[in-house]
Amino acid sequence: MADIAKKITKLDEKIGKLKERIKTDTAECEKLSEQKALLIYQSLCKQYSCEGQALADMIAREHEKAAMPVADENSVSDNSYDDVADEEEMLGQTSFFEKKNPYAV
Repeated sequence: MADIAKKITKLDEKIGKLKERIKTDTAECEKLSEQKALLIYQSLCKQYSCEGQALADMIAREHEKAAMPVADENSVSDNSYDDVADEEEMLGQTSFFEKKNPYAV
């Protein structure tokens, strides 16, 4: 019974050490993430020659521009008739059926 109690105590100590290490590693990770974010911000400031709210506004404008669909002047939907000649050509097509209604008896 004493052997089990010693093992439990050792495991509790290991768990405590691990929890402490997790706490310090988490704090270090947060610190490094903040440093990374600051470096990214500084890089953007240098790249666009502005900072603070001006940088935020510029990024928002660029985001809005990217979200707008680009209108293509030559694009036509599948069911539209832009060319009247195509429509007239379709009206003059030859029928493959002798009767107007091929299903009529």
